[in-house]
Amino acid sequence: MKACCEFSRKLQISQIQKKPLMIKIEADEEEKKALAERFSIPKLHSLFCIYQLKYYHGRQVRAKGEIKALITQNCVISLEDFFVTIHESFELHFIPNDDLKSELEEIDDPDIIPYEGEVIDLGEVTAEQLALFLDPYPHKEISDNPLIINDNDEDINSTERVKENPFKVLEQLKKLNSDKKK
Repeated sequence: MKACCEFSRKLQISQIQKKPLMIKIEADEEEKKALAERFSIPKLHSLFCIYQLKYYHGRQVRAKGEIKALITQNCVISLEDFFVTIHESFELHFIPNDDLKSELEEIDDPDIIPYEGEVIDLGEVTAEQLALFLDPYPHKEISDNPLIINDNDEDINSTERVKENPFKVLEQLKKLNSDKKK
C-alpha cells in the first residue's frame, strides 16, 4: 500500500499479534483540509473511524470499521453547498503483499487490502473508505425543483400515459394516400 501524505496512521502488525486491538483515529484540521482537496469536496468538517483488528495466521489481519464523517458537498443540480453525514460500517482483510504477488491479478475483491512489510496504514485505508462512501452525484433534497423527480411525482412508466405508436401515423398517411388514388 502506498504511503499516504494527507492522513497517515501507521500500525505495526506486532501490536495486534497477541490480542485483538480496538483503535480510534481522527483527522486533524490540516488532514481534513488536505483530504477535502484530494476528493474535490468543499469541506471535510470531521472524520472519525473506529477499527477492531484481529490477527490471523500468515500475517493476515481482519478489520471491522465504523466511519463517521461530516462533509460539505456541491449539489450537481443547483450548485448549492449542503451538509452530508456519513455513518457506515465495513469489513476489510489485510494480506501481506508478498502473498498476493502471484495472485494479485486474480483478486477482484475491494475488501482485500495488500500491505508492505509489517505496517498497515489505517489513515490511508480510512481515506479510501471515505472516498467509497461519497456520493459521486450529490444533490440537495429540493422538493420544488422540477429537475428532480420525487416520490409524489407521476410514475414515468405509468400505463395512463401511453405514447401513441409512431407507425400508426404512417398507417394513417398510407390510408389517406390510397383514398386519394381512388
